Amino acid sequence: MLLKIIILLLALLFLPDAYIYPVYVRQWTKKWWARLLYFLPTLLLIAFMVTIMSANDMKPSVQPLVGTFMVCLLAVCVPKSLFAIIDGIGRLLPSRGVRRTFRVAGMCLAFLSLFILGYGYFFGRSRFVVNEQTLYFDSLPKAFDGYRIAQFSDMHMGTFRSGHEGDVSAIVELINAQKCDAVVFTGDLVNHQSVELDGFGETLSRLSARDGVYSVMGNHDYSMYMHYHSEDLRKADVDELQRRQRSYGWHLLLNENRVIRRGGDSIVIVGVENDGRPPFPSLGDLPKALKGVKDDAFKVLLSHDPTHWQREVVPQTNIQLTLSGHTHAGQFCVFGWSPVKHVYGEWSGVFISDDGSQVMNISDGIGAVMFPFRFGAWPEVNVITLKRKE
Repeated sequence: MLLKIIILLLALLFLPDAYIYPVYVRQWTKKWWARLLYFLPTLLLIAFMVTIMSANDMKPSVQPLVGTFMVCLLAVCVPKSLFAIIDGIGRLLPSRGVRRTFRVAGMCLAFLSLFILGYGYFFGRSRFVVNEQTLYFDSLPKAFDGYRIAQFSDMHMGTFRSGHEGDVSAIVELINAQKCDAVVFTGDLVNHQSVELDGFGETLSRLSARDGVYSVMGNHDYSMYMHYHSEDLRKADVDELQRRQRSYGWHLLLNENRVIRRGGDSIVIVGVENDGRPPFPSLGDLPKALKGVKDDAFKVLLSHDPTHWQREVVPQTNIQLTLSGHTHAGQFCVFGWSPVKHVYGEWSGVFISDDGSQVMNISDGIGAVMFPFRFGAWPEVNVITLKRKE
């Protein structure tokens, strides 16, 4: 796996140069030091990559360095690749004027991509927004008409380091300011290890709502991206992550449910462990999570991976509302398009089953993984108001 990653990164670095260097650099100068200067960013990135790979696994102290490297890599590769592609197409055309137009267009796209990367890294990752939705259900009990749920997802605490620790307090304050009846977290609290939560316990404990805070596990919460000398050590870290969530006063639901009452009416919060497609863990046990729940109860399911909805929730249950995360909306979205759209059928926002009785909301998440960057797919808190359809 490591060798494949190295080959991919080197390809990203050198493929654009295979076009730009012979077509432009060699034509502009014959001085060897000037030609070498062109490759300086690439050489620095290679040195950066070697430094990271020589570090110890993916401990919290290393993760900000990895994120910075990935953004720097994109800042070098993406502009050069866009220019090489657009200019290369232009050079195939006979008209000199058209070739010049393509060259200028390639340069504009290159600078635009550089601006987007810079904005997403320095500002977009902390541009927290509140996304409000009102959902209508025939089966919602009258006492819960207007019930408000604050959903947040995919914190990935390991990226809130190196000057971004204050963002965690800002997120908690933003969620509490919505004054919702319940707060739910739909998985991926960390990137790799429970120690990423060190120093954030008091802040996360401040999350509050009238009916409590509920959470489930995401794929990253199972320590599956770290190397452990034994399976027992990995399980011990997962246990520690779960212990910490409970210590914050959160109701961690591991294939379980909780009933919320308003007089004689009630709704049920159901939580499953991560239930994803390979290579992601599939530990969800929906029948177990629904044990003791009446068939006609109004149910809100917390399930990290949105693919679970079409695979099991819709065909096998009558769960009215499912809340998911996982996709991050690709952390990049322009004009309604994101690269993740080609991976997931449902990847952001509200989806309704064919018969209209079941709804899923996919949060774009509020943290970032691998790339500490967001553009268009801004980090969000979802406020969902449940209304009774008359």
